Amino acid sequence: MLCIGLVTLLSACSYTNASDTPPTPCALPQTVSYQNNVLPILKEDCYSCHNAKDYQTLTSGTLNMEDFSQLHEYTLTSNGHNNTSFLIGNIRHDPGFVAMPYGGGKLDDCEIATIEAWVNAGAPQN
Repeated sequence: MLCIGLVTLLSACSYTNASDTPPTPCALPQTVSYQNNVLPILKEDCYSCHNAKDYQTLTSGTLNMEDFSQLHEYTLTSNGHNNTSFLIGNIRHDPGFVAMPYGGGKLDDCEIATIEAWVNAGAPQN
């Protein structure tokens, strides 16, 4: 009888890990601003390699994110793969792209959503 009660009690328990919980929605502004929303993310997570001083050596001269015209080129789907820009494919860690930040963890979902919203709006220098 004790065994039946224990089995019944244990079967009522459940385990939920973090991947089972839905992600918290991001509170994106109606208009994502490069200056106010995107640039702080880039400075925090990308400029350590993709800056004017180090990009030639640390990134083999591929992208200086401090130069907006270079950054803008990386937002264009025509310069990416499978209709996805290099910037978006890299930060989402999509197959066929270089996972960025290099050697670091993936940006959080809200940071990626912010950058995607900005790119989808045409990546304005606002």
